[in-house]
Amino acid sequence: MPTSALPRRAAALAAGMTVALSLTPTPVRAAPTADPAERIANAAEQLEIVVEQYNDLREALRETRASSAAIHAEMGPLERAIEQHRTEISLIAARAYRTGDTHALGVVGTLLNAATPENLVDPLILLDRLTREQHRVIAALTEAHERLAEARRAVDALVARQRGQERQLAARKLAIETELARLAQLPEHGEPYASTAPELPELPEPVAGAAGRAVRFAYAQLGKPYRWAGDGPDGYDCSGLTSAAWAAAGVRLPHNAARQYRAVTRISRAARQPGDLVFYYRDLHHVALYVGGGKIIHAPRTGQRIRVDRVDYQPIVGYGRPR
Repeated sequence: MPTSALPRRAAALAAGMTVALSLTPTPVRAAPTADPAERIANAAEQLEIVVEQYNDLREALRETRASSAAIHAEMGPLERAIEQHRTEISLIAARAYRTGDTHALGVVGTLLNAATPENLVDPLILLDRLTREQHRVIAALTEAHERLAEARRAVDALVARQRGQERQLAARKLAIETELARLAQLPEHGEPYASTAPELPELPEPVAGAAGRAVRFAYAQLGKPYRWAGDGPDGYDCSGLTSAAWAAAGVRLPHNAARQYRAVTRISRAARQPGDLVFYYRDLHHVALYVGGGKIIHAPRTGQRIRVDRVDYQPIVGYGRPR
């Protein structure tokens, strides 16, 4: 990679880290209610929100690690370029000593720890070009160093922040699960899961291509339990199910409903087809797979199993088609 490209690449990486630092989960509290069943439903809904925040954080951590690897990959060429320039300056100095040029020795002596862009032959030409080019080359290398250092600091700060978010989400998850366990001890709370898997319905219509593979995968997961941050094979959360379904069709989707919403092509209700994704709630904390006939397959929430529902079972924000 040309030396001049290194600072720009490092700057882009640092900018990406700065944007990523804005990720912050926002807890949402449900209104209190006296009905145990409704309180269980509210708590489970809050848990799903935390699940999606956790999924978003995992995606952010994956991006952080990828950016960190890219930064380290930039360091090797930069360090080799610096070493190359220092070697060239050392050769210039050796030649100047051999010619006995006192002025040359003085100039080169001040530059032994700097860098020069190219090898030259004649000592006087070497020194002349060195004095003309040194500022540009040294400035480029210094800027690259500074940008990489800035990017490394941003990565370190982001990792620390994300670890703090992990702790916050873990504490929030524990509090909700503790409340769910307490509510489960109340009379007439109902069973968290049915003792047997529900009878599997027929698919509304056959589907071909990648969308058909995604639908068939989701259909095969019916009856499996909702599972915190689950991506299979024994259980899924909502975005884990949709990402796994489309992964079976060869399309990668992030394991987070809001990120999936940003990754798909938006379509209208009238244009929806089996395999498309349906997004729910204003904060986009739930996603389902449309299977045709006004039906979806989804992982509803903690305490329930993957099932078929009518598409408008909750407020819909929009539809999207993976690409």
